[in-house]
Amino acid sequence: MKGVEITVESLSAARAVEKLSREGVAVLSARSPRKNVVILAVAGKDRQKAFAILRGSCYNIKNVRERGVLRLKKLLSASAGLIAGGALFFAAVCFFGTRVLRVEISGSGAYYEREVRAILKEAGVDRFSAYPSDTGALTAQILALPRVEFCAFRMEGGVLTVEIRAGEETERLTPAPLRVPSDGTVEEIVAVRGTPLVKEGDAVRAGQIAVGDYALFGETKQRVAVIAKVVVRAPVSREYAAGREEAIAQALLDFGELSELEAVATQRGFMIKGIAHFTAAIGLE
Repeated sequence: MKGVEITVESLSAARAVEKLSREGVAVLSARSPRKNVVILAVAGKDRQKAFAILRGSCYNIKNVRERGVLRLKKLLSASAGLIAGGALFFAAVCFFGTRVLRVEISGSGAYYEREVRAILKEAGVDRFSAYPSDTGALTAQILALPRVEFCAFRMEGGVLTVEIRAGEETERLTPAPLRVPSDGTVEEIVAVRGTPLVKEGDAVRAGQIAVGDYALFGETKQRVAVIAKVVVRAPVSREYAAGREEAIAQALLDFGELSELEAVATQRGFMIKGIAHFTAAIGLE
């Protein structure tokens, strides 16, 4: 299928699929080769719109690669005969591939076949139905399944193949919310999987839920294993009966990362003041 592959890099790169889908751009496939990077494919006609949405949402576009017919056209541009043959082949594929005759689930994540077929059926994708016009929403739902790192749709000869790849995690994550680690102000919130319930700048209390262990698909709520991180900043101060360097070292041990650090001499030693950055994470340690 013609289109372009776009490499997106961001702390919330995985949400680029949902962002494009909400804006009406169908995502043909998506995979996450490493942390904070997603490689997604869109149709050639949606190329400029996808660029505008991603750049307008502060996603970093690292690479763009044409694929399918667009790439083939470049490779064969010197041969008119081959181009004509490719056009005829493409027309034949479009003609015979307009209806779903069978659905196949493949890949290392094929054990999710029951869940994936339920997602497809709910979207009206079944035997003799048309190829789904918006695979982006379907891809987002499948990527929300625990450990799923890649999902792609392929239609050939009336066979719709959904390829799913699952990561090799040593421990299977179970649904549980991510909670705020300390009183303070949210400095950073990253939710690869799960529903964020706070945003940057919010005042929060320790133990408050930062990311819920569920995903929303329209009016449907589905429990998921959270992959997220929250950083909370809060002013701290503590007196240490020690020299300046020793007091600072102990404060760093007590509070972790400190910014705007200040050491004030006291009768007993030094009062260390600063802004602590408390982090809580699930799956993004």
